[in-house]
Amino acid sequence: MTLNPFFVAVVVVFASAVTGCPVLCTCRNQAVDCSGLRLFSVPPDLPLDTRNLSLAHNRITAIPPGYLTCYSELRVLDLRNNSLFELPVGLFWTSKRLSHLDLSYNNFSHVVADMFKEAYSLVHIDLSHNPWLRKVHPQAFRGLVQLQSLDLSYGGLSFLSLEALEGLTGLVTLQIGGNPWVCSCTMEPLLKWLRNRIQRCMSGSEDYGEVCMSV
Repeated sequence: MTLNPFFVAVVVVFASAVTGCPVLCTCRNQAVDCSGLRLFSVPPDLPLDTRNLSLAHNRITAIPPGYLTCYSELRVLDLRNNSLFELPVGLFWTSKRLSHLDLSYNNFSHVVADMFKEAYSLVHIDLSHNPWLRKVHPQAFRGLVQLQSLDLSYGGLSFLSLEALEGLTGLVTLQIGGNPWVCSCTMEPLLKWLRNRIQRCMSGSEDYGEVCMSV
């Protein structure tokens, strides 16, 4: 029986996507390490069962739309120390299991509304050391009820809306130091909220079932 050449090609491509490792990267135990390779763009193909992806310490300026669509097993995504200034809409559409996301040391200026939409299993987000970060949309973290740790330290924030944090019912650790905060009346709701959470943490009480927070 003669096999259709197109069918053979499809099988070969699929097998390569399942088992192949990007050139120069290291793949082991469902972890793909492409860090420190001076990459200007993301590797085009990853093993489909990738759980841990590190693209840290490169020169990547953009993530293509739909880049993560095929990698529904992804748990950890490390994009620190690149040149990213935005993420494409719908990047996390299939990232239902993503729990740790590191975007530190990049060039983000805004955290837009629903930036992490669909990645509702996120436990940790690191946006620290983005020196141009000036604005966090009030609905930037909407739906992330499992988020426990959020790092917004060492950016360019002068204001942060309380609305951006109120929906994060699982938040335990919030890091916001190292920003040029402007202490005006618009910051009063956030300051009261933080003071209340910190005092409760120091006293050891947990009113209304809330988890105390360290800042």
